[in-house]
Order: sequence, then structure tokens, then C-alpha cells
Amino acid sequence: AGRRDGGGACGVRRSPKMGAEYLVAPDPHRSANRPSDSYYAKRAFLVAVVVAAVVCGVLLAAPRPVGEGGDAALAGSYYAVTKPPAFNFNRFIRHAWFYDGRSVAGDQEVFLEKMAKTHHYKLQIHKLRSFRDSEFRAALFSESIHCIVFPPLLKFPGISELAKKDFRGYISSGNNAVFIGSYEWLSVMNDVFGFQLMSDYKDGPYYRNDRNVRGTPFQWSMHRLEQPDGSVYGVKVNSIPMDGKCMFDTMGACVVFYVKYNLGTIVYIAFDYDTPYGADKWTQILHAGMMM
Repeated sequence: AGRRDGGGACGVRRSPKMGAEYLVAPDPHRSANRPSDSYYAKRAFLVAVVVAAVVCGVLLAAPRPVGEGGDAALAGSYYAVTKPPAFNFNRFIRHAWFYDGRSVAGDQEVFLEKMAKTHHYKLQIHKLRSFRDSEFRAALFSESIHCIVFPPLLKFPGISELAKKDFRGYISSGNNAVFIGSYEWLSVMNDVFGFQLMSDYKDGPYYRNDRNVRGTPFQWSMHRLEQPDGSVYGVKVNSIPMDGKCMFDTMGACVVFYVKYNLGTIVYIAFDYDTPYGADKWTQILHAGMMM
């Protein structure tokens, strides 16, 4: 029996008979089966990575509730993935301002109110009787009314610089203005919003631009508008701003268009609604314009 010194991976054995010492090879069972510290560190790192990946996957897959901001707006928006009926009565606007100042034609304003309430008897119309700074600002600051309809003009209204600024702010914040056909309103739009609209006229019928109406209430309107018995005050398509789109036109003359103005919209309908004859199709156009 010999004596083992060192007790490590390599030892020295002494012979009892000859007194000589010689090296002994390390024990493979003691060294190979013992994992190092770096091995445990790698295992811990891999486990941490797997756990983090699983947690991230669960969080991303979880359904998100609709919030108060943009998601809530999208959840209640008018547009749907599937095609709704031509006019969804349950989602038509409930309130609208109608300008009823001295500059408008009274008979046409009353007729426009009747057309707006056609099939939408729950619509509540509020009268805006002046562009004076105080009254106009009070109307624009209303939180429940997001649409203003301007009937045809008989003469130019007086609009102060403060009223113009408030009007631009009202549209920019996500509201809608609908101007009904008259050359005077084209001039007012150029003055207030900086447009360069140019009047034009072509005989109907007027055809829907399927590329531009997509994703708007005009998408569900008729494909063609017949020439009404009343007056039509069109504009040149090339004079519409870059952010605008023509909905109905013929031979370069546009009779229905809208312009995106920051978060809001400005709609123009060329027909002045001065006669009920041939105005039934144009009533749907009025509804679509108010729903923008």
C-alpha cells in the first residue's frame, strides 16, 4: 500500500520497497464530473432570457382596452370595415349650426333645414345669426356641436380678423364646415383659409370620383348627379388645394369637394338648393357633407 500526497488532480506515490517516488495520473471521475462556475452562469443567463421572452409574448398577446384618446375615437367612428347602409340613421349627427344672418337667402335657409332633417328628424338645428366676435366665438366654442352649415349668400358678410382666426381654430381642432353653393362663399373661403378657388360651370350630369370618395360618407352616395333645376356654382378642379379632393365633377368643373384643414374638414356643395325639383339626390349629398 502506498501513500497519496496532494489529494488533487495529480498526486505523487512513494514505493515502500524501493523508496522511489513517481507521478500518478489524475482521476478522470473526479475532474470530468465536476461542473465549473462559468457553466452555472451560462445556464442562469439562458433561463433568464427564456423567461423574459415568455413574459413579453404574454403582454403583447393580451387584449388592450379602448382608451380615452385616439382608440376611443376610432371605436366610435362612422366608417366601418363592412359596407354600412347608404345612410346609417343611428350615427347621423345630432346637432348642427345653421347660419341665419342677414346676408343669407331666408327661403333657401329654411328649405335647407328641411332637407337636412329629411329621414333625420332627431337632428337639432341651432341658429347662428351673426359673425360678430362675441356671438360667433360663443358658437364655435360649443363642445357638443361640430358642424356648421352656411346657406347661400345674397351679399358678403362682414367678418373681422378675430372671427377669421377663431373660425380657423374651430376647423383645425377637428370640426366641419359645409358651404352651400354661391360665388360669395368661394370668396369668403379664399379670404379666411387662404385658398385660391376659381369659379367654373359645366352642364351636368356630374360623376362620382370613386378614388376620392373612398373612406368618406360620399362613398355610399349615387354614382351620378343629374343637373338640378336650380343654380350650380362649381369650381375648377385645378384650383382646389392640394389637401382637397373632388367628389363629383365633369369636364374639369367640380360641384362637390372637401379640403382637410389640420384635423377638420371644409366641404363645398355647388347646388344652392333654391328649388325642390330635382333636389332629392342632392339631399343625400347634403347629409354626406354634414357627416364629414
